[in-house]
Amino acid sequence: MKIFISLAVIFSLLTIGGCGMDKNPDQKTVQGETDPEKSPAPPAIADDFTRDYLTSSKEAEKGYYTFESKTKGYTMLFPKDAVISKDFGNERNGNSSEAVMFSGSMEKAKVNTQVIYENLPITKDIAANLDLLSTSVSYDGKYEEMKNENATIFYGEKTSDIDDAISYNFFSFIKTEESNQGIRFMYSASCKKDDKDCTSNEEKHKQIAKKIMDSVKFKQVQTDEIK
Repeated sequence: MKIFISLAVIFSLLTIGGCGMDKNPDQKTVQGETDPEKSPAPPAIADDFTRDYLTSSKEAEKGYYTFESKTKGYTMLFPKDAVISKDFGNERNGNSSEAVMFSGSMEKAKVNTQVIYENLPITKDIAANLDLLSTSVSYDGKYEEMKNENATIFYGEKTSDIDDAISYNFFSFIKTEESNQGIRFMYSASCKKDDKDCTSNEEKHKQIAKKIMDSVKFKQVQTDEIK
C-alpha cells in the first residue's frame, strides 16, 4: 500500500501545476486513423496505451468509452479526451491493487485524474481509507455519502489556489458491500485565475467527476495476493 500512498501524494502536487502542462507525451496518432476526410480519432482512441484499457472503440455513451481495469476488478466510464500515462502514476500488484493516472484538456481546463483500486482486507475499513484520501488531497472536511446500485460513494470537494492558478478538486472513496474491493478517486481541473473561459466551468467538471464516480462497477475476482 505504501507505493499507492506515495502516488496519491504526487498526484496532489500535480493538481495546481497542471494548468500549464502540455498534452501527454504518450499521445500519438494510430496508423490508419488519419484519413483527412474523417474526423481525427479522440485522444483516448488515438493513444495505443490508453486504448488497450478500453473494452471497445465505440463510445459507451456520448463522450465516454468503457474502461476496464487490468485487475479485471472494475469498469467505469472514461472521457474521450483523456490519455492514460504510460510511465507515471501507474502501478499494479497482481489483481489485488492498481493505480491509474490519466489526464487531458476538458472544458478549457487541464484535468488530472487518479484512480487507486484495492481488493485487500484493509479496504473494508472505510474510516481508514477516508483518512488516507483526506491526507492525499489535504482535505479536512466531511464526506457526503451517496449510494447507487453498485456501491456507496463517500464524496468530497475543495478548491485550491497557488499564485495565478486555481484547481477544482473532486474526490471520493467508492466501496462495494459485496467484497473487499474499493477505489480512491481523485479528479482535479486546473485553470489560470484570469482565464474566465476556464474558471466558469467549475460546475461542468463537478458533473464529469461525479458521472465517472457513479459509473464504477465492481466485478468479482479472485485475488492472487492477500496482505
